[in-house]
Amino acid sequence: MRKHICLKAVLIALAAMLIAGCSKNNDKTLILWTDNVEFASYVELFNASQDEVKIATVYKTELVDALDNLKGMRKPDILAGSYLACGMQKKYFASLDKVFSDEGLHEEYFYSDLLKAGKSGKTQYLLPVSFNLGTFVCDISNKEIIDQDSTLVTFDQLKTYSKSFNSQTKDNIYTKMGFAPQWNSDFLYMVLVANNVTFNIEKDTLKYNIPLIEKCYDFLIEWTNTINTSSNDERDFAFKYLYTPFNKQVLQQKSLFAYTSSNKLLSLSEDQIDKVDFYWFCHENQSPVLEDMVMMGIYKNTNNKSKAMKFISWFMNEKSQEAMIDRRISMNLDTNTFGIAGGFSSLIDVNEHVLPVYYKCLLAKIPASTLPKAPQSYPSTWPVIKKEIITPYLRNAVNGNKDTQGFASSYTDWINQNKED
Repeated sequence: MRKHICLKAVLIALAAMLIAGCSKNNDKTLILWTDNVEFASYVELFNASQDEVKIATVYKTELVDALDNLKGMRKPDILAGSYLACGMQKKYFASLDKVFSDEGLHEEYFYSDLLKAGKSGKTQYLLPVSFNLGTFVCDISNKEIIDQDSTLVTFDQLKTYSKSFNSQTKDNIYTKMGFAPQWNSDFLYMVLVANNVTFNIEKDTLKYNIPLIEKCYDFLIEWTNTINTSSNDERDFAFKYLYTPFNKQVLQQKSLFAYTSSNKLLSLSEDQIDKVDFYWFCHENQSPVLEDMVMMGIYKNTNNKSKAMKFISWFMNEKSQEAMIDRRISMNLDTNTFGIAGGFSSLIDVNEHVLPVYYKCLLAKIPASTLPKAPQSYPSTWPVIKKEIITPYLRNAVNGNKDTQGFASSYTDWINQNKED
């Protein structure tokens, strides 16, 4: 955390110096807004690679909100970060169609479903940069329990493997428990995502499909009752044994699986990863991409569209991305991140040919081109909404309290409280 804070401070300071230094030459220096600290290194690499276009990086925590408050500020030319595809492509971003016709990129370079997420109608406004997947980790000594021919694990497999791993005393006290959904809030939410539950915000109102929510509630309750006896048993077990980081939980041999994200797993040291095996969560032949997928676009009102295109075409190149990864590792730029901008690259070839060179554990584990399923578009406040509003009701549902109206009322209260603040 301290490294990230320091990097952000340095990035902001450097951006201020760069912008001040090039105020007399604004046509040549582009401004890139980002909420991802990795882009400072990428921009530095780009600037050193050529003399035609120079870029200054500005760190912004909420990119879309910042666009609504540009008065008195230098407008950005390029934006790169999470939660950009929030239904505002036409309002904020220029068309990127020329990047395919004039800059040598091809749509087949990208994961098709992720590329579609940056479109509005037939126009490409945003390009995917990186993504992460839900990931299940197990102790490497337990991998024989699991299907060895697959890099994926489904709901049904999780339940089957977990039940076979479970062990109880004569007094029905669990000494081993494979996995319980309520152990991880992100996985509870993933149950909704996998079952196509979507949330829409309209005029400060949270809307969703109640029958689908009820279906997910019943699914979670059935899982708990048939695999792990009761929600109390799951909580008691977690209290006794699951108080360590996800990778250490499975090394205790008390639980079979721990759920995490691909970036958290692949940010571990090589020694730590060597002790575990891992599987991408899959449902109906696809793996839902986590909602903070990083995307990049050109600001609609910039006067430097052609120069911004140069950066994007450079960035979306296998050799460029290999140089980005190599630079971070060779210079020991340890920011506790994985891959490109903290995730798998949106470029299929980078994942298949480059990442396994630097991350040996990914050999034969790279997600298939058809596997990633793009997330629904959400605003930058979604992580807070998910944590404070969605998750508590999911946890209550596992205990049998199936309140489907609570999401909406809690969101209204949250909105009103934030307005008062």
